[in-house]
Amino acid sequence: MKVKVKFFAHLSELTGKKPVFEVDVEEGATVSMLLDSLLVDRRIRDALLDENQEIRSNITVLKNGREIKLLAGMETKLSHGDELAVFPMLVGGR
Repeated sequence: MKVKVKFFAHLSELTGKKPVFEVDVEEGATVSMLLDSLLVDRRIRDALLDENQEIRSNITVLKNGREIKLLAGMETKLSHGDELAVFPMLVGGR
């Protein structure tokens, strides 16, 4: 099944891929399984995951517009056609 993945800001540069791409995952795959397949580069893994292999507090991951922390976290199940968006917390202003 296909899942669309979007990396934003500097995270898209770390992946070495286009900011938006599709990934084939097996039926019943979770966010954790998908990220494991994508995070083969240690720089990307370190940018997204903490020492407990959980999403860092300054990273937001949305599945179809809903934050995965409000779903089942890294064990959130994926379905064909889902969209996963990964972006850093943005801060700024005066």
